[in-house]
Amino acid sequence: KALLADAFAEPVILSERIGVALEVSGMDVDKQLGLLERLGRIPVMIRFYHHEAESQWAATAAVVKRLHADEHRVAIALVQDRRAVQEPEAWRHFLETVMGQVADYVETVEFCHAVNRVKWGVWSPAEHQRLLEPVVDLQLRYQDVRFTGPSCIDFEYQYVVAALDQMPKALEYGALSHHLYVDRRGAPENTQGRYSLVEKCALLRAIARWSRRCEDRVIISEVNWPIQDTGEWSPVGSPYVSPGVRTGDPSVSEELYASYMLRYILLALCSGFVDQVYWWRLVAHGFGLVDERGEDGWRERPAFLMLENFLKTLGTATFIRKLESVEDTYALLFEKDDESIVVAWSNQGEVMGPWSFEYLSARDAYGENRYSFGELVPVDHAPVYFKVAEVV
Repeated sequence: KALLADAFAEPVILSERIGVALEVSGMDVDKQLGLLERLGRIPVMIRFYHHEAESQWAATAAVVKRLHADEHRVAIALVQDRRAVQEPEAWRHFLETVMGQVADYVETVEFCHAVNRVKWGVWSPAEHQRLLEPVVDLQLRYQDVRFTGPSCIDFEYQYVVAALDQMPKALEYGALSHHLYVDRRGAPENTQGRYSLVEKCALLRAIARWSRRCEDRVIISEVNWPIQDTGEWSPVGSPYVSPGVRTGDPSVSEELYASYMLRYILLALCSGFVDQVYWWRLVAHGFGLVDERGEDGWRERPAFLMLENFLKTLGTATFIRKLESVEDTYALLFEKDDESIVVAWSNQGEVMGPWSFEYLSARDAYGENRYSFGELVPVDHAPVYFKVAEVV
């Protein structure tokens, strides 16, 4: 409750807080780097997988070095499988090999992946603890790199608390990293009991602040919404297509996917509870900013174009405060280059205000100036950018 009272109360500089993940194995890296160039020098996350061959680890490390040379801040995630639990020396070899190749080029390393899901190979807290034992030596060896975890997934924070409590005593994370999905509630503002995204972020930050096993810092290292009609490539449909109608499917249209993700980023970061958010991921048919299975080749989804405009407009801006607005609408005030900009959206359908600011112009989520001076601007699920004359 004390944390929630401080939500949206402090300025937040957005620079270096919004990142994307790239996939190296089986995906055209040069094409991805070309797309990334349009988004600017934002942080990038790369995953290394224990089950892959050492040649793939080396190829992935080469991409990390390219990103570093291009002045991206690079984070990596080291992902286990069941064999990593069963063969601890193979897991140790994986960790030491990858860290030896990339430690000079990365800022953050996330250890393990979705450890509260048995499909990722960890079947008990004791097994997770054993996976972390070689990390103790690595932390002593690479003290300039921030180690993060415990890398749980979803709003199941009892596992987060347990995972932090059962870490090796000599290990301490530089941030609490988590994969926080809220897609089954629809919009990020929708609640699960009393918890919308903002309350979930506040509770996660409270855990980081309470724990003696990590610093008071939260990184959302994976989030997306599944996209409709992507079959077995959807994260809720993979790895097969089931017969009949799927019930409880949280998949959304490409337009809603884009809007929900931008709103998620704004709420998580501007609340002050989350330090970084990584969009999983740049290219993926079922959940990416870009669809690699388009009829005419790689296709930029609305999400890519909206994020490109968001970063161009607000990527280096400073959030100032949340303004008063009608129920279930949001208006966040930013400053950038001596200009005041309000980002507004609605979770209740189209609204026309009233707003607690006067504006000179307005652009849609793609950056298009579609509105005439003096006219009322409709706001719905997609963020609208207002150039502000005065806050009233």
